[in-house]
Amino acid sequence: MKRLLITLSSIALLSACASTPSTQSTPPAPSNKVPSAVNLPNISDNIIVIKDRQAQAIFDDIVQYRKQKGMQLKRRTAQRLEFSMKIPNVTQATEARMSYLLSPLDGGFQLSARVWQITAPGTARENVSEITNAVADKIHEELQTYTHAKATP
Repeated sequence: MKRLLITLSSIALLSACASTPSTQSTPPAPSNKVPSAVNLPNISDNIIVIKDRQAQAIFDDIVQYRKQKGMQLKRRTAQRLEFSMKIPNVTQATEARMSYLLSPLDGGFQLSARVWQITAPGTARENVSEITNAVADKIHEELQTYTHAKATP
């Protein structure tokens, strides 16, 4: 059952990564509980360095893209974005959560992302599983799209 949920969650996230980000602007949503990044595995494959772009512009592109894919922005700070999305068509309530971290680095920024699957969110039976490695190739592909400024119509 757990494998099925991970597979379904991975498929949903992979399909969300299949197209390029849009350029529509949206305001941030209120904060919500997201798993802490403490004690999680190293995801060095999902880290890129971005030069010649402002942090605000990078985060705006991420927000636009993730909202276009049906995710809700739960928290936005100067260095972190957190999103969530309910996974449809599963027997137990399941949610996907993503976290992006933008850190200054040698005149540019280091951008990384992590992905979690949460079953029974908000209940005593809540179970959080990091699935970043399962979708690492799609995350890396998505992060690469943020290295360039988006064309404005």
